[in-house]
Amino acid sequence: MKKRRLIALAAAAVMAASSLAGCGGSQTSSTTAAASSNAVSPDAKSTDQTLGGGIAVGSSDGEAVKGGTLVVSMPSSPRTLDPKAYSTMYENHIMYNVLDTLFVWDKDYKEVIPSLATDYTVSDDGLTYTINLRDDVYFQKGKFQDGRKMTADDVVYSLERSKEESTTDRICRDFFDYCEAASPTQVVIHMKSVAGPFISQLAGIGNAILPKEEVEGWGEDFGSHIVGTGAFTLEEIVTDEKVTLKKNENYWGTEPNVDGIEFRITSDSNQAINAVQTGEVDIAMYLQGEAIKRAQDADLLLQAPSSAVTYVRFNMQNGPTANADVRKALTMAVDIDSMVAGIYQYGEGTRAYQPLPVYSFAYDTAYNDLVPSYDPEGAKKLLAEAGYPDGFTMSLYIGSTTYREKMAQMLQYYWSQIGVTLDIKSSTMADWSAAVVDSWQSDVVNSYGVSWNSDPDPYGFLGKFFSSQTLHASSNAGGYNDPEMDELLNEGFGSTDTAKRAESYKKVIEKVMNEYTGIYYAYECRNWAVSPKVHDAVLRADNQMLVATPFNNIWVEK
Repeated sequence: MKKRRLIALAAAAVMAASSLAGCGGSQTSSTTAAASSNAVSPDAKSTDQTLGGGIAVGSSDGEAVKGGTLVVSMPSSPRTLDPKAYSTMYENHIMYNVLDTLFVWDKDYKEVIPSLATDYTVSDDGLTYTINLRDDVYFQKGKFQDGRKMTADDVVYSLERSKEESTTDRICRDFFDYCEAASPTQVVIHMKSVAGPFISQLAGIGNAILPKEEVEGWGEDFGSHIVGTGAFTLEEIVTDEKVTLKKNENYWGTEPNVDGIEFRITSDSNQAINAVQTGEVDIAMYLQGEAIKRAQDADLLLQAPSSAVTYVRFNMQNGPTANADVRKALTMAVDIDSMVAGIYQYGEGTRAYQPLPVYSFAYDTAYNDLVPSYDPEGAKKLLAEAGYPDGFTMSLYIGSTTYREKMAQMLQYYWSQIGVTLDIKSSTMADWSAAVVDSWQSDVVNSYGVSWNSDPDPYGFLGKFFSSQTLHASSNAGGYNDPEMDELLNEGFGSTDTAKRAESYKKVIEKVMNEYTGIYYAYECRNWAVSPKVHDAVLRADNQMLVATPFNNIWVEK
C-alpha cells in the first residue's frame, strides 16, 4: 500500500510559502511531486497551483470494495442541519453528504462545476441567469413526501427561502431579486444588479435544494430531520454521541462504495487517534496538538493547508470593546507572534494578520503593517485615555478545543498585564454558536474566538464578517454595522472585473483593520488521521468530508 501523498497548492507561491510552510509532515510516496518554494511536505517535489489553498489525497490503490460503514470522528455535535441556520463546520460535514446544491467546488477547490444543474447562461447585462437542471434527480423519502422528482419549483422555493430566511445571507440578498421556473428543468434568476461571484455562492450548502413538504411539515424541527437529494440519508442524531447516515439507494450521482457513515463525537484528539489505531474509527478529523505528531509517527497523517482564518472578534456595539481605543489597546497588549508559537507547537498553524486567507486575490501584505506592534505600556496608556485607568472585566466565548483554550489562556495573561480581567466561557461549538448569535445586542459577550472557513472568494470572508445583512449570524456576532462598509462590500461583489473587486476589498481591509475589529492571528492546517484501510480520501482546503463525489469515492478494506 502506498503511503499517503500530499500535494501543496497555492494561488500565490511566494505568499503561500511564507504563510503555509508550517503545514507539513504528511508522509509522501516516491511518485509524489511537490514544489520547492511552497511545499508543505519536506519530501514533496512538485506542485500545481490553485485558488483554493491545498489538497491532500489518501491512497487510491487497489480495487474498490463495496459495503461497510465509514466511521468518522469529529469533536462536536451539530446544533442544526437546516441550511438557513447552520453555523459550524461540524454541521457542514453532515449536510454535504445528505443535501445537494446546483453547483459544487471541484477537487482542487479552484472552480465551480455543475451538480444538480447541467449548465447555465448569463445575459449580456449580467442580470439574468438561466440554469438548466438534471432530469433524473429524486428526493430522499421523508415523512411528508415519498421520494418524488426534483423540479425547478423546488429550486425556486429553496433559493427564495435562503434569500428571506438565511441568517448569514448565503445568497447575497442585496443583489438577488427573484427567481422563477421557466420549465420543470429550467430556472431563471433575476438580479437587482451585477454580482461577480454569484454562481460560486450557489455552491454553498446554505443554498441546498430542499423539498417544500419536508421543510414546512417539520417546521422548526427540520434541522433535525433534513431531506435532500444527496448520496446519503439522515438516519439518526444522538446528541454528543453520533450522527448516522445511510446510503441513498436512489441517488442520481456516483453510487457510494460504503453503505453508510457514522460521525462519532470525540472531543479529545488523542482518544480519536487511539480509536483509529484500534480500528474503531476510520478517519479522525480536527487533530490538534500532540495528536498530530502521533498521527505522523504512525503514518496516519493526512494534512493540507487551510482556507480558514482564525481570530478573536470584539463586540462593536456594547461594553468596553465598543470603544475603538479599547480594542486597539487590547490588540497592542498581545505578543501575537509568541501567542501563535505557543498555541501551535507542532507547526500546525502559522501567523495571520488580516481577515482573509493569503491565496485571496484581494490579499495584500502591505496591510499587515496596520496591526499595531506589541506594546503593553502603550496599551495601558491608551486604556487610561479611553476611561479605563484601572482596567475592566470582559468575557471571551470559545469552543472547547485545545487551540481555543490555549489562545484564551494566553490572552488572559496578556490582558491581565494591562489591568483587564478575562472571563473565559468555554463550551461545545453548538452551545457557543447559540451564545454568540445576536450577542452584540448586549455587553454579555465582549469577545469571541473562532475559525471561519469559506469558499475562495473574498466575499465569503469579508461579506460574512462585516455586512449589515449578517448581523444576526455568528459570522458577525460582533455587530459590525456601517453603511459605508456595506457600500464597499457591494462594490466588490457587484463587478466581474477582478482587479476592481480587489481594490474595493482592499479598502474594506484597511477600514476594518484601522477600526481594530479583532485579532486575526492564525491560519490552521487541516489534519486528519486516516486508517490504512481507507482508500480515496480527499482532504481539501475547506476540510469537507467528501465521501462520494465526481472525483472521489471512499472505500474501506474489510
